[in-house]
Amino acid sequence: MKKNKNILRDWVLTFLGIGLIVVGFLVHKNSVSTDKMIITIPYIFIGVGCGIFGHFMGNVIKCVSTKNHEELEKQIQIDKNDERNILIAEKSKAKAYDLMIYLFAAMLIIFSLMSVEKLVIIIIVAIYLSIQVYALYWRSKFENKM
Repeated sequence: MKKNKNILRDWVLTFLGIGLIVVGFLVHKNSVSTDKMIITIPYIFIGVGCGIFGHFMGNVIKCVSTKNHEELEKQIQIDKNDERNILIAEKSKAKAYDLMIYLFAAMLIIFSLMSVEKLVIIIIVAIYLSIQVYALYWRSKFENKM
């Protein structure tokens, strides 16, 4: 019963994603506004719609492909919860985070040298600092726990 409920939810959200993409394209095509904020709304719809569609369509494909293969579904669940695979995923995220820190800092310097608007730079700095504070919070929490 729970599996059927999840697949129904995944289908509904897949179609919601498609709907957002279609609405985004229609609003973009029929938009006559010159306001920069209004012009970005269709792109936001398209981006969010693509994200929702991709995520939940992946769930639907996984459910349909493992529908009659219970042993395959069990193997996927075992692989998902395997400590080695979890460690590999966490280490790859850590490496990507390390790279992101340097790229983010380089982007901030480049934007500053390009004389990009101060508000944009302040927003990027705020995001950068919030990521650093978040990482510091989790590091502190893990150090106290371990």
